[in-house]
Amino acid sequence: MSLFALDIIVRASALLAAAALADFVLCRRASAATRHLVWTLAIGALLALPIASYVLPEWTVPVPIARPFAPRVAPTGTAPSNAVVTPAGASRAVVPCPEDGKRCEPDTAPAGASAPASVPRLTPGAAIAALYALYAAGVLLLLARLIVEPFALATLTRASRDVTDAAWCRLRDAAAAQLRVSGTVRLVRSERDVMPLTFGTIAPTIVLPASADEWTEDRRRAVLLHELAHVARRDCLVQRLAACACALYWPHPGVWWAAKRLRTERELACDDRVLASGAAARDYAGHLLDVAHAFRAAPAPALGIARARQLENRLLAILDEARNRAALGRGRGSVLVAVAIAVFLPMAGVRAALMPIEPASPALLPASGAQEFTGTWEVHLSRDPGQVQINVRSGHSTNGRTMALADIERLAGTTLASASMVHFPIRREAGTFMIHGTCRNSACAGTFVFEPSATFGAELAKRGIGRPTPQDQFYLAVSDIGIAYLDTLAAAAGYATPDLRTLVGAAQHGADGGYVKDMAALGYRLGTVDALIRLRDHGVDPEYVRGMAANGLAKLSADDIVLARDHGVDPDYVHGLAALGFGGLGLDALVGARDHGVDPEYIRGMQSLGHKLTIDGFTRTRDHGVDPEYVRDLASLGYAGLTDDALVGARDHGVDPEYVRAMAELGYKGIAIDALIRMRDHGVDPPYVRRLQQRGISTLSVDEIIRLRDRGDDR
Repeated sequence: MSLFALDIIVRASALLAAAALADFVLCRRASAATRHLVWTLAIGALLALPIASYVLPEWTVPVPIARPFAPRVAPTGTAPSNAVVTPAGASRAVVPCPEDGKRCEPDTAPAGASAPASVPRLTPGAAIAALYALYAAGVLLLLARLIVEPFALATLTRASRDVTDAAWCRLRDAAAAQLRVSGTVRLVRSERDVMPLTFGTIAPTIVLPASADEWTEDRRRAVLLHELAHVARRDCLVQRLAACACALYWPHPGVWWAAKRLRTERELACDDRVLASGAAARDYAGHLLDVAHAFRAAPAPALGIARARQLENRLLAILDEARNRAALGRGRGSVLVAVAIAVFLPMAGVRAALMPIEPASPALLPASGAQEFTGTWEVHLSRDPGQVQINVRSGHSTNGRTMALADIERLAGTTLASASMVHFPIRREAGTFMIHGTCRNSACAGTFVFEPSATFGAELAKRGIGRPTPQDQFYLAVSDIGIAYLDTLAAAAGYATPDLRTLVGAAQHGADGGYVKDMAALGYRLGTVDALIRLRDHGVDPEYVRGMAANGLAKLSADDIVLARDHGVDPDYVHGLAALGFGGLGLDALVGARDHGVDPEYIRGMQSLGHKLTIDGFTRTRDHGVDPEYVRDLASLGYAGLTDDALVGARDHGVDPEYVRAMAELGYKGIAIDALIRMRDHGVDPPYVRRLQQRGISTLSVDEIIRLRDRGDDR
């Protein structure tokens, strides 16, 4: 199998594992609609993976491997052996054939023995070709099934008649409006008693059994709501995509399992839609049970209302009052999509590059008894012009730093843009790195061998620091920390001489000589290297300090600048607030606003809707869940121009757009927001109003329906 195919299989497995982990985490807390989206995104990622692997830039992860041992060279003066060892271990000489001068083996078999028949062998190339042929046959077979399946549905539709009955059409239109299904959904009645089903992505069709006219109105409404939920959620399209993924990855059992999880969560999500529309859980469960046992299963590409094998778990979920049945909102859906893209892009671009470790020449081997370290490295262009980022991995440790592009090209003796193979030393006071690797598009990766300096430890011991281990010298060499670094600490910044532990810690945490000089020039002479390491660990670098000073926050103490960095108060955040009229805020106010999620985007959105508040006012609305999307949704329902207090009150009492929209459809449209809050507080929700209307109780005023609810009339 080719490396590309192996890469696809490995990355597909990683994507499925990520989706399974997300499904496990969301299992008890999230709704079925949320879990269905997780598996939908996983299926979409699987289909996009082969294309994205070609299109996206490569991120190469070097995997070092040792080259095979070279054959042993015969001692000088010994004739090379032409002996070939037979399976039995006997040696037979290879001599020239007198007929044609070619090499051949003499017949050593006993007289009268027949020559063994030649046994055909399957070469590796033929085996790989056979595997690819088997895979292609499976893909073609499954794709052919996808093509044939719609014809079975077409045959079923031709044997059906359009439903023109006014009662059915009225129920269909009401359910479609309730679920916000756009376009026309065809409703047909089969001549046979088939399972109620839905199919079609562009022109959706609902097929009813021949005996559907005998159903009660409650059952008709439940069936139509379930099937229209499939249409509203575009389940037919998702199902076809899942079938394509199963065809493309048919040897992978994880893909079939993902398709099964997708089907399970799809039906649960549609059940949740029906219950959210006002259907009583026990009644709906009874309808499902009757339908599942009365009709045979739907054809493969169609979405039937119930399958006997899935029924038990669905009935338990329907009757579970503690279950989360929330529909997937745009905000949560956007977050899941963004997370999926963030997971998918690195997986699609990563490549495993096998980097053979070249044997070093004798001149480059370490002295006898010296300890050496090996690992992998990679170099890519940094965001800063003229700089490169170098990452070094050895064992379980990873170290990174920036370096001038000109310096690395001077060491390599070539430009990275034109190099294909590189082999050069990097010498530091603590030791020398021997670099081997390959380059492509100014990005390089490969292996290294590090040889500690034999004299460096003695030099540190003279200064009273102690003698480093070879491992310590490796860390010090990665960050180019040596005797010159100690001189910089004393001369440029006035630091006390650190002990060996602190010196190695500075190397491991990136507090190198350049960092010491730059921070000292900005006024941060902290006296001890440990304090400097703390700044570095919290992400405080010279660029951050300069940016904060340019936005009015200069000369912050070490504790304050760490506080700002830890809470996400960076120069972009401060500048963004100042551009919106919130310049000159103190550090405490900035940290408080940032902690509460008040960012420039939030303020800009609220201001565009007419809410001109102080920073404390925006913090209050943000804390109570009042965001621009909530304000816009209420305004679209007729509640524009609400004060901040009214918005906070409505949000706190659960008056959200979904509640307002449902109550308006039930006759409570245009009433004051305070009246909606009162109704919500007294437990007057859409399911309660629908139950009253089904009993013939309607056109009640706000006060009347609240009094009825307070008396406990919920029959």
